[in-house]
Amino acid sequence: MEFEAARAPEQARGELSLRIDGGEMGLRPSFEAITAFERETGKGLLLLAREALSGSLTLGETAQIACQCIRAWGRDTGSIGAKGARADRIAELILESDGGIREALATVAGLLSLAATGGYSAKGEAKAATMETGTPPDAA
Repeated sequence: MEFEAARAPEQARGELSLRIDGGEMGLRPSFEAITAFERETGKGLLLLAREALSGSLTLGETAQIACQCIRAWGRDTGSIGAKGARADRIAELILESDGGIREALATVAGLLSLAATGGYSAKGEAKAATMETGTPPDAA
């Protein structure tokens, strides 16, 4: 496995991952990763999220987004392989994975949706979910 991380993503912490190269590769949508994949795709976060949810992102765009988030994960965990990830290799690994582009796109769509709605900090860490309680404004 060329992208082995120092630690595995923790689902309980809200960390998303792609199943590629025989393992789970963490995705970290940090500010740095988001600005990099926006620049590389020429599209903003909201447009990418909409296209991912509609299933219209290309393999190249999906791999570029995943690659930047894998690099950010690698910087955070100390994984040399993940820090040096290349989008073309990520695209190949996506195609070779059991779920293919369909599964990768579903994961990336979830990640982009959370990033676009404030679900991550600027460091790319999942924020704790909040629950509103009390009387709805219309009920008063």
